[in-house]
Amino acid sequence: MIVEIQKRFSDFDMYGHVNSVVYFSYFEYARIRALGEIFENAADTIWFVVAKQSCDYLEPILFKDLVFVEIKIAKIGKSSFDLEYIVKNDHKVFAKGSTTLVAIDKNTKKATPLTQDIQNYLSKVS
Repeated sequence: MIVEIQKRFSDFDMYGHVNSVVYFSYFEYARIRALGEIFENAADTIWFVVAKQSCDYLEPILFKDLVFVEIKIAKIGKSSFDLEYIVKNDHKVFAKGSTTLVAIDKNTKKATPLTQDIQNYLSKVS
């Protein structure tokens, strides 16, 4: 899935490019757009929490740049899954990143296996 990012004036730092921490907001926005339905449907029993996140910065995003985030499911585990992101436009790749999300039982606050429905949904998104 590819999600268009609407940059905000506050995304930019004193050097005129998007600040490094903002990329994680872009990842989050793409993640919610791609997986919001599953997060909402499972919210009564399962929470999905970020266990690990990374970003490799390749080119600065400037004010005039159009920005898109391509998101895909890279790996589905027993109780977690990995997402990969490419922040890009038609001319440049600005960054590549990843997130590991873990399914947590809402009541016990411990990792819980992904249900078959969740695994099926994630497989369709990949």
